[in-house]
Amino acid sequence: MLNLFISSELGLMNRGPHGVARESGIEPHHLLASSWAMLYIDHTIPELHGTVRYRDREMENGAKKLNNGSSQQFETPTNITIKGILGLLMANIDSNDERRVISLGMGDPSAYSCFHTTVVAEEAVVDTLRSEKFNGYSPTVGLPQTRTAIAEYLSRDLPYKLSPDDAFVTSGCTQAIDVALSMLARPGVNILLPRPGFPIYELCAAFRHLEVRHFDLLPEKGWEVDLDAVEALADHNTAAMVIINPGNPCGNVYTYQHLKKIAETAKKAENSCNC
Repeated sequence: MLNLFISSELGLMNRGPHGVARESGIEPHHLLASSWAMLYIDHTIPELHGTVRYRDREMENGAKKLNNGSSQQFETPTNITIKGILGLLMANIDSNDERRVISLGMGDPSAYSCFHTTVVAEEAVVDTLRSEKFNGYSPTVGLPQTRTAIAEYLSRDLPYKLSPDDAFVTSGCTQAIDVALSMLARPGVNILLPRPGFPIYELCAAFRHLEVRHFDLLPEKGWEVDLDAVEALADHNTAAMVIINPGNPCGNVYTYQHLKKIAETAKKAENSCNC
């Protein structure tokens, strides 16, 4: 069975045109992710420092990369660091814009007044602490009431109802990715990952001895998935295809139509592999 993992970054909708947020006037089409570590790709956002030259290359299973190498100004270093990216972003901020720049790469967003925690949440934490009912270790999969609340919240937008057993609470995205991949790990299995993508998937897959196959995201199409490559890469051992939406590090948000095409392609690939 070919699973679709759709991941997202919390707060991504607050990112501005150059990877930073302004206190007002943020546009969704200006999204750019803030997780720049290990950006080892052959292409980047043109607004950062000009136009990028894209290299033609063969993908796994012989799927051909579609870009044509027509832009010639410069090529992104494959070892660029988060500090280097941040420098490029800050250098491209409009100096005439007097609004305060907010860094979304901080571990404490409440340092900015617009991100202060609501009093309701603060009081709930205090009440929980004073109740003396939650001073020990919680269940590995999360507190029952937490899982119930998550299931009820997510069920509002689904044609079916989730149960608390469908919710698994983790300590952040990294653990969630590792848990998901650990459930898929078995001899001979492979997963499809986007390129560029979130590097934690690569690390967790390597730890679990999962084969990784990459499909490209197409910059000329707003970083959409190369669906032809997905079909070429998938086989009877493909257990999952990872879709990161909103995108990280590209910051794109897929349309409903494109997500539908991705689902149809995954189903088509699964059916062809079962024949």
